[in-house]
Amino acid sequence: MLNRRNFLKIASAVGAGMFLDLYSADIVKAVEQAGEKGVKLVWLQGQSDSGCTVSLLQGQHPDIYDAIMKLNVDIRFHPTIMAAQGEGAMDALNIEPDVLVVEGSIPDPEFAKVGERPVKELVKELAVKTKVVVVAVGACATYGGIPAANGNITNSNGVQYHKSKIGGALGANFLSKAGLPVVNLPGCPAHPDHVLLTLSAVILGVIPELDDKGRPKFFFNDKIHNQCARRGFYDKGVFATSFKETDFSYEKCLYNLGCRGPVTNSDCAFRKWNSGINVCMNGGAPCIGCFHEGFPDEMSPLFEPIENVPTLLGINAVTAGKVAVAATAVGIAAHAIRRGITKKPGHEEEEK
Repeated sequence: MLNRRNFLKIASAVGAGMFLDLYSADIVKAVEQAGEKGVKLVWLQGQSDSGCTVSLLQGQHPDIYDAIMKLNVDIRFHPTIMAAQGEGAMDALNIEPDVLVVEGSIPDPEFAKVGERPVKELVKELAVKTKVVVVAVGACATYGGIPAANGNITNSNGVQYHKSKIGGALGANFLSKAGLPVVNLPGCPAHPDHVLLTLSAVILGVIPELDDKGRPKFFFNDKIHNQCARRGFYDKGVFATSFKETDFSYEKCLYNLGCRGPVTNSDCAFRKWNSGINVCMNGGAPCIGCFHEGFPDEMSPLFEPIENVPTLLGINAVTAGKVAVAATAVGIAAHAIRRGITKKPGHEEEEK
């Protein structure tokens, strides 16, 4: 039997493809018990470059066709991939969706429309009719993203947040018919596994536990920094000082080149992209913090060290690499802190 605890363990350890293979029979059963031919899904796009859709379409294990078939999803509306046009396409919105997915930020009515209908109006109308859950996909839909950056002439918001403040287009008190707030899957773009595993969970009746930013905890409960292949060099105080030093040997930390991994929560350094092959830091590029609720404003200027990173025992990471003693202290402090975090009270003997 799949319950929340089991789902969390499995979803955090495997990709969407393996999960769907393991639980395809349970998914079919869940849909049949709901008395529907398929899970009715509407995907709306606001201010967006369609990057999250492209990310999902480029998934390989599973590809989008396999995912739709295994999840038995009936995509009634998606402006990028649907075949219907004109009035026929708009008529598809006259339903009560099981799941409403929103990609892109929500601006004032005159700045984004679907046909003749403002996106903001459609999102509000469909959200109150959504039977199970509204899912905001990508940095723009979750917290406003680039369209809501400083200046924000279109008055853009996320679906239920504006940056780190709850509210957004639907308001702080919005709940779906199932009593659920908006589920936020940030990222620029969002990770395909995050989208498909969340959808799998909802179909199976397992509602992910959300953190204080509306994100599923099992994707966003740790800093990217802590799972980075270069983390050990941060502990030693070994930092790259130019992009000429960012080869694939991972032998220097990218903190001084502006890596935002220490302040950004996501499992992408563990889960990776392109079927688990790569992630920004492994390719020699610092994390730009696109999963952070303050992206891009709080992450700017890019490629410069961020000032407000918590330091270990008061040791500043920028200075640590200059002196061997400081580097050693950082490593010892990090080791001690990790031991303190992982050790459970009453289990001291387990670590001997």
